[in-house]
Amino acid sequence: MFRLKKRFHLVLAAVPVLGAGLASAAPPEGRTALFLTATNGATNYLAIINTQSQEVNYIPTGGSGGASQNAGGVAVTGEMAAVVNFGSKSVTIFVRAGNTMQPTQMIKTVAAPVSVTFGHGHLAVLETTIAESFPMFGNTVMSTADGAVPLALADGSAAQIVSYAGGVVYSEKTGSVAELNLSTDGFPGISGPNVVVPLPPAPNNNTPFGMAARDSNVYVTIAHSDLQALVVDGKIASMAEGPTPFMDKSGNITHAPCWNTLSGQFLFSSDSPGKQILRYLVSDANIFFDKAGVATLMGAPTDLAAAGSILAVIDGGDGTNSNASVFDISSEGELALRFTVKIPSPINGAAIIQ
Repeated sequence: MFRLKKRFHLVLAAVPVLGAGLASAAPPEGRTALFLTATNGATNYLAIINTQSQEVNYIPTGGSGGASQNAGGVAVTGEMAAVVNFGSKSVTIFVRAGNTMQPTQMIKTVAAPVSVTFGHGHLAVLETTIAESFPMFGNTVMSTADGAVPLALADGSAAQIVSYAGGVVYSEKTGSVAELNLSTDGFPGISGPNVVVPLPPAPNNNTPFGMAARDSNVYVTIAHSDLQALVVDGKIASMAEGPTPFMDKSGNITHAPCWNTLSGQFLFSSDSPGKQILRYLVSDANIFFDKAGVATLMGAPTDLAAAGSILAVIDGGDGTNSNASVFDISSEGELALRFTVKIPSPINGAAIIQ
C-alpha cells in the first residue's frame, strides 16, 4: 500500500468517580468549568460533569438520542449549549445557570441531526442529508432556519460540522469534506454551493472523519488512512501520518486518528482502535505527528474537547457503561488525569462550558 511520508431541571443522580483530583487554572470569573455530554438513549439527557467536585447531574433534553460515529453532538458558546436529539429530529438549547444547565428551547430539524456548531451569529446543524442554520440573538436561537443546503453525498454518513473564518465545513465518512458559506449579522445563513475539498488519491482518502478549526485553518482526520490534514483555502496544505504501522497483517486497523480538538499549538486526536489520545503540533502552514499515548483510555474514545488547561474525552467503556475523563494539559502538552466518571449509557458528544 502506498503511504504518504510525514510533512496531519431534574437532577437524577450523582455517579461514582475513579481517579484523583488535580488542580488547574480556573475558568473566567472564577467559575467552575462544566464538561457536557449526552446520554444518547431513547430518552436523552444532558450529563453535566463538574470538573472540580466531580459531581454528575442529568437534565432531560426532551428528545430522543441515537446518534453514533459522529462528533460535535454537543456544542457550546458563551452561556449556551446545543445538544442533538437524533431520534426525534431536534436540537435542545441549554443556558448555564450556576453550576448546572437549564433547557430553554427545542429546535426542530428537517432530518436527524448528528453534529452542531456555533459561529457567525448562528447555530449550524449537520443532519444526515442536509445542513441547516438558525440565527441567534443573545441566548436565543430562532426556531426557523434561515438557510439549508443538501449535503454533497447525502448518503447518511455525515460525521461532523465545525465553524471557521470562511463559514462552515463538514465531513461525510464515505469520502467527502465540503465547505459552505455562512453569513453573519442577520443576513441569510448557510448557502451553497458545496465546495468539496479535494482529498488525496486512494488509499489515502479512506474515511474523512473528525475536525477542529481555528481562524481560516481546518484540521481534518482521514481516519482509516491514519492521516491528519490541514485544510486552508479549500485545499490540503499539509499532512501528517499517525502511529505506524496502523494495520496488522490481516488488514485490521489498529490505529486511527478519529476526532480532533485544539489547545494552543497542540492538536489532540482520539485514536479509537488504539484506545489512546495522540498529539500533533500545528501551525498556520503545517501539521506534524508528535506523540502517541499521551493518554490511554479504558475504552475506544469517541469525542473530545479542550478549553483553557482542561481536556475532556468520552470513551465507550465496556459497551454498557461509558467513561467521561477530565485531564489537565501542561504547557508542554502533557496530559494528567484529573478524574474519570462512569455513565451508564453509550454517551455522545463532548464540550466544555466555562
